[in-house]
This record gives sequence, C-alpha cells and structure tokens, in this order.
Amino acid sequence: MYSIKDFRFKKPTINYHCPFPSGKKKNVSIKKTRRYHRNRREIPKIVRSRIDDHEIVYGARALNKRFPHWLDKPTIDYDIYSPHPKCDARETERALDRKFGGDYFFVQPACHPGTYRVRSHVDGEVYADYTKPEERIPFDTIDGVKYVRLGFVKRKTRDTLKDPDSSYRHDYDRDVLNRIRLYEKMKKKGRR
Repeated sequence: MYSIKDFRFKKPTINYHCPFPSGKKKNVSIKKTRRYHRNRREIPKIVRSRIDDHEIVYGARALNKRFPHWLDKPTIDYDIYSPHPKCDARETERALDRKFGGDYFFVQPACHPGTYRVRSHVDGEVYADYTKPEERIPFDTIDGVKYVRLGFVKRKTRDTLKDPDSSYRHDYDRDVLNRIRLYEKMKKKGRR
C-alpha cells in the first residue's frame, strides 16, 4: 500500500510557471481586488504608452497589428524586445502601480534568462514580457511603435518547428505560419 516515504515533507522548489514567485498568492483585500478589476481594461493602454523608441513589440500583438480582425489571436500580454529588460519592466510596473494607486504589480524573472515579466498581485496574470534580444531584430514602425517584421517571425517559427525539444509549441507555431500565409495570400490579391 503506502510507505512512510510517501508522506515525508518535500522541500519546495521554485516553479517559474507558477504565477507567484514563492508559490503562494499575496493576500489581497476585497477593496484592492475591486479597484483592480474596475481598472483592468486600462492595463494594455498603460503598457503600450510605456513602449519607447528602443523597444520592439513581437509575438501575438505584433501579428494582430498587421492582420485583419478575423485572423487575430486573443492575447492579454505584450511581448517586447528591449536592450535593458529589467529596467523597462520596472518602469512599466511603477506606471501601473501609480495608475492603480498601490502595490498591484511586481516584476519577476522568467524561465528564459534575460526575460522579465510584469505580473499582477491580484490574479497572477502576466501583462508584459521584456526580453533582451540575442540578435538584431528587423522591424517596421506602425503608428509610432516598432513591430517585428513578418519575415523574421516566419524564420524564427520555422526554426522552432525544426527543434524537437520545443514540441510543446509546434501546434501554436503551425497556426502562426498558416495565419501568416493567409495574410500574405490576401495581400497579393489586394484584399484586406
């Protein structure tokens, strides 16, 4: 049946996929939770307003900016390349805390070295990922914000699909490539 080893206390490990750094949620009052959920719609506007000239948006937000609405993929967070990700993440976190009037957000290092996340204390949701680029990133400027080029996204996605270690991403990456192909096909025909 059971042995005594099954019931021994195990030392907790740091789980980077856990929404909270210690594995425990910070105690948040009802008043704070109410204020957070009332102002939650403002978070993307604040994050976008903190994007500087040296930062490049990538990921689902960059694709959604180019694609027609019926090809969009719903997303909550911004993925941003930055030469100094920790400083920019702290800057965004402070701007969000200022808007909400308290300590509602925090910066946490992610699994990938050189990446920092801006997370909410209330629900653990990630609203911005700042990553230091490993290479030069080609970009296009749309509405005053730099977005990664589609050719770069296609090349990176194909590289990920060739990598057997990242098999957990393959379905998502195939979907990204198919949506890019649809968009390029439509663009050739002159429709949007």
